[in-house]
Amino acid sequence: MSTRDWQVRLEDILEAIGNLQTYIQGMAFEEFAADIKTVRASAYEVGIIGEATRHIPDEVRTRYPQVPWDKMQALRNVVVHEYFRVDVAILWQTITQNLPPLVPVLQEILRREQ
Repeated sequence: MSTRDWQVRLEDILEAIGNLQTYIQGMAFEEFAADIKTVRASAYEVGIIGEATRHIPDEVRTRYPQVPWDKMQALRNVVVHEYFRVDVAILWQTITQNLPPLVPVLQEILRREQ
């Protein structure tokens, strides 16, 4: 078991989201889908998000039910264990639509909990 605090895991999630935004900056979906290096790098960052989420304690998850913890964790399982079936369109939607709204929520959790 890692000795890293769960707050550091939240910082890992925020860093991964920031990396994802950097990777796709200025790209349209078609460019993203055609760029295998960016797709794979993005899948890796999504895996980091899922792995970090796995280490968020249940009491924290309960305090912040507005965060889709289970869905974030499940992404890792698809990327790591079923990499052959990663749907590029779903990955794109996750990066462009689902993750950005979580940034201020996760930042607020860090602010409150430190």
